[in-house]
Amino acid sequence: AGDGADEDLLDRLFRNDGSWMSQPGAWDDPERSLEQEGFWVVLEACVQAVPGLAGKAFILRELVGMEADEVCKELTLTRSNYWVLMHRARLRLRQCLDQRWFASEERESRP
Repeated sequence: AGDGADEDLLDRLFRNDGSWMSQPGAWDDPERSLEQEGFWVVLEACVQAVPGLAGKAFILRELVGMEADEVCKELTLTRSNYWVLMHRARLRLRQCLDQRWFASEERESRP
């Protein structure tokens, strides 16, 4: 089920040639966002929402700090599958943060 959802997400975000359907929204000031406590709550929720092996691989690599080879061994993944999963995880994380954090910041900053 996860692969179909990933394919649907990729189809909505990218054209057949690999270019963006529409550019992701600009993150005005990522450093300021990182300093805000609420950001961490949203980030954690977004990371937890990354499904299946993509979520596990992302957590092991980026939060636990395991090397790519260690993640592959832990989850019995090939290197190429690992990179696909990490790409999918980052896409989902970007989409979630755009919707749940950066879009709300943009609304709050409007007069």
